[in-house]
Amino acid sequence: MEIRLGLRWWMAGESGEEIPAALIELLDGIARGGNLRAAAQGAQLSYRHAWGMLKHWEGRFGVPLVALEQGRGADLSRAGERLREVWHKTLERNSGALQEASMQASQQLQRISSEPVHERLVFAGSHGFGLSSLTSLLRKAKIEPEMQIVGSEEALRRYAAGECQVAGFHLPMGLYGKPLWARFQAYLQPRRDVTLLVETRELGFMSREGTLITSPTQIVERKLRFLNRQPGSGSRLLLDILLSEHAIEPDTLKGYLDEEYTHSAVAATIASGRADVGLGARAAAERFNLHFHAVVTEKYLLAVSRETLRRKPGAQLLRLLGGQTYKRALNQIPGSDSRGSGRQIELKHIPVLLFGRRRGKSGLTR
Repeated sequence: MEIRLGLRWWMAGESGEEIPAALIELLDGIARGGNLRAAAQGAQLSYRHAWGMLKHWEGRFGVPLVALEQGRGADLSRAGERLREVWHKTLERNSGALQEASMQASQQLQRISSEPVHERLVFAGSHGFGLSSLTSLLRKAKIEPEMQIVGSEEALRRYAAGECQVAGFHLPMGLYGKPLWARFQAYLQPRRDVTLLVETRELGFMSREGTLITSPTQIVERKLRFLNRQPGSGSRLLLDILLSEHAIEPDTLKGYLDEEYTHSAVAATIASGRADVGLGARAAAERFNLHFHAVVTEKYLLAVSRETLRRKPGAQLLRLLGGQTYKRALNQIPGSDSRGSGRQIELKHIPVLLFGRRRGKSGLTR
């Protein structure tokens, strides 16, 4: 049995009228294309229904949500932009908690269901857009994934402590990956553990229109509001390396202590105007129509024991990661690359993966 939880919005007061998700889909379509008719089709609404819905909710909010100009299409008003941004931000900020609560409810209700109980695979991992596709495929294969969305280092700590079976973490390619791998490998054991390649993706600065950022120095010089990730996340650790490289003290970065727990939540906050710039994945930036400047290409890896891979849940995980269904889904995500997904990598080969070099017995690069 699979239970899914979601958010629904109501206007407070006597009417208790629900704000329909179709209204936000309509506003999203207008924001993308500037055309009410095309937006209505995208939301699977008739033009007449879409028009009536807009007028109804403009009346309820007391402000126009869309500006229609003959010959120029449609544009969102400030209120329309604010409504869709708050909607998406609220959903993104709560998506991890909803997903975890959904899985817990599903697991508890298996006890009263006539359906066979799925085998379980406990994940702790950094946020990645490919994870939702992977968890869906695991469920279809009768494997119930229990997801704990945490930073890369915290995921590895939980793995080392036996609190999960699989740990997801990010590693930048090139020199930025060196200090992080030195830190992460302390949680792993070469004889016990291997890693699985999930995806390759771009990570960089996300910023609002008019504030294209290519280095942390620009953020400080322009006194922009930065939005950080939580301590131990791959993005936070990379930022600290970048700040050190540019001789910037963290307390001079406005917003260094302001945190969100996913790339999407950072992007949504920037899009809403509550921050100017953050470090995140290209997919999150494109989802919220932000500028993106790539800083690194990084690998998303899963740490798993050899023993887990010999059992059904682990074997299914390995099979799905290397399968075409997962790769097709991953390739639909902007900035993600599925080449090598499902590849099993020994810990001693991680430096080769990151730097493209190998060392001889003397320890010298060759």
